[in-house]
Amino acid sequence: MGQSMIENTIKLFTIFLLTAVLFVGSAFAQDMDELAKLLAEAQEPFLKGEYEKAIKIYDEMLKIYPTDSKIFELKGVALSNLRLESTLAMQPQQNVSPRDQSNLNKLSILEFYKALEINPKSVLALNGIGLGFGNFGEYSEAELYFKKSLEIDPNNLVTQNYLISLEKLKKKYSLSLFEKPTMKPNFLQKLEERTIPYWVKNNAGWWSDDKISDVDFITGIEYLIKNKIIDLSSQNINKENSSGVIPSWIKNNAGWWSAGKISDGDFLSGLKYLIENSIIKVNAQTDSELVQKELERKAWNFEQYLKNIQNDIKSQNRYVENINPSQYVVIKYWKDYHKWNLTQFLDMSDIFPDRNVWVDPETDRYVIEYQVYVNDQPDGLPIDHVSTLENSFNIWEEVEYDTTDGKKAVVTFDTTGLKAKANIWVTWVVRNLGDGVLGHANLGKGVVEVAIGSYGCDGGFQLFDADTVELIMTHELGHSLGLGHSDNPDKIMYPSISNLDYAYCLLN
Repeated sequence: MGQSMIENTIKLFTIFLLTAVLFVGSAFAQDMDELAKLLAEAQEPFLKGEYEKAIKIYDEMLKIYPTDSKIFELKGVALSNLRLESTLAMQPQQNVSPRDQSNLNKLSILEFYKALEINPKSVLALNGIGLGFGNFGEYSEAELYFKKSLEIDPNNLVTQNYLISLEKLKKKYSLSLFEKPTMKPNFLQKLEERTIPYWVKNNAGWWSDDKISDVDFITGIEYLIKNKIIDLSSQNINKENSSGVIPSWIKNNAGWWSAGKISDGDFLSGLKYLIENSIIKVNAQTDSELVQKELERKAWNFEQYLKNIQNDIKSQNRYVENINPSQYVVIKYWKDYHKWNLTQFLDMSDIFPDRNVWVDPETDRYVIEYQVYVNDQPDGLPIDHVSTLENSFNIWEEVEYDTTDGKKAVVTFDTTGLKAKANIWVTWVVRNLGDGVLGHANLGKGVVEVAIGSYGCDGGFQLFDADTVELIMTHELGHSLGLGHSDNPDKIMYPSISNLDYAYCLLN
């Protein structure tokens, strides 16, 4: 099965930027076009796992676009993956210098933190910080960020998978009793809360009753903008509409909000619209240099907290089990390569016994019986693909097939622990099966290989989710039945897959 229809998330970033050009002025369009070109330039080494090259390009981009959250996000992913052993599979093995994994993890978290400061609703940045804290053994802190991510995108399966992974670690190591997290400074906690102070809402009520001036009310709004409680995009502010006069009807809304008749979310969304369209005029930080300095100041303080964590890891001799199991799985596959990779039998289908075929006297249908040997999965694989194999069996067993002599045929699958008895050997692999190839099977009988992950999401090895592996398995079993490829993209035997999903990839 091929991977030709899959579009990487980085490409989507580029497409988004190019699309945005259609809706902005010519000068800004030219600027965005240059950004899209640079993103595309970084994409090639990124997807090859050559993260050092990609990071250099991102650094050059940040000199030009110092407050672009997307660049910080991608640099964060590159640094996060650079620390993993599994990324070396896509890079030359020789002359690889030892990497400081702890420092790379810290640097990765900082890039995600900067992205989050610019865009507080970035699910990618929240997940990236959560992963980073998990890599430091700060599991409770990691959980907080993943839960914030779910508040924004409740259906995000990658976030859900990370929370499941955290829950397993909590039970495994009784973390509710034995976890020793590093104390987070109070000022950082207050910065991250981004809650609306009582005095701001109180001011809104007084302003609606004409007890305070417009200036005092605006002061409260500027506080909300500065502390990212209102996430303002500077390039969206339409200064041409500014009249300097606040419409009277806004006072009514402020009074209702103060009295609890309008939710915080609704009122803040309304304020954001009014500000960006200059119906309300504020002294927002629209200068990128000022935003950059504020970003650097906050990041410096956050980095001191991360350094405290690094010191605690050493002093506590803290054992850390990473919450993304992909790297552990690929290392186990490399270690016992021949246990799961049955490459020597791929072209030897003649040594497999023929399937058993007989006619059911009651239905006058052919019954085609398969004996299937299912290889083990490596320890630590978080997704039980052996159990989902039954779903693939059921799909083909429910089909009634035409034959050349006019009779109908049905298929049955039975598992066996004896290789010599089996018509099909099913195994789970992570090796390179060919450009864009996700599985392999011989027609009629032989070895069935199913990829359980690949390097196609972010250049590092990432596990597929259960549905994707099941789809690949069902396709390859179809070949074992003797079925060829279909020209219909809606059919299971279509040669490429359009909905490839990864269980833990931040860019999924």
